[in-house]
Amino acid sequence: MTRILVVDDSRTVRAAISKILSSHYEVLQAEDGEDAWQLLLQNPNVALVISDIMMPNLDGYGLICRIRASGDDSVKSLPIVVITSADDDITRERAHACGANDFIVKPVDFGALIERADFHTEAKLNRAAAGEPNQQGFAEVEVTVVETPDINSALEIIRGVREGSIAPYAIDLCIEVLPLLEYCERTFSLGIAKEIKAIKDQLDKQAI
Repeated sequence: MTRILVVDDSRTVRAAISKILSSHYEVLQAEDGEDAWQLLLQNPNVALVISDIMMPNLDGYGLICRIRASGDDSVKSLPIVVITSADDDITRERAHACGANDFIVKPVDFGALIERADFHTEAKLNRAAAGEPNQQGFAEVEVTVVETPDINSALEIIRGVREGSIAPYAIDLCIEVLPLLEYCERTFSLGIAKEIKAIKDQLDKQAI
């Protein structure tokens, strides 16, 4: 099965994209550019990189430049699809200038993602010979990715400003809120230390 590397600092975004692609591809996940680079060195048979732009440690631009400067021709020539919430011309031009082959703006539906992945790999030809897999069950993933492209949109849903599901971003929201809860507990002695610990323990289980 064709192997794709998905790079995004949000684990829920990685999980959503991976679920979309997993029936068609073997998916590796990386949380930032540095992590992605190490995975590329360890997995020379990766056929496509799908990467976010804004990430800690090494951002998408830096990852693209490092790939294009590689002394390994198989790495240097890897097709790269950039996925980002930024749709301005400067971001698009910079991504292409660094060496990106394609550019998709969030929110992304699963059909567009599969289409771009097929275009840059030979997986579609292989599947055509074996018969297309059943795509039933992807609708829910598509809706959550489209309706909730980022945490700010999830907060808008919570506030009632817009409609949609926050399920894909529940973990990220908890992570964002925890420091505030801990500060309030230290400052105002709210008596929620056990609840905070329980949330942390549950998040640790989710990460395993």
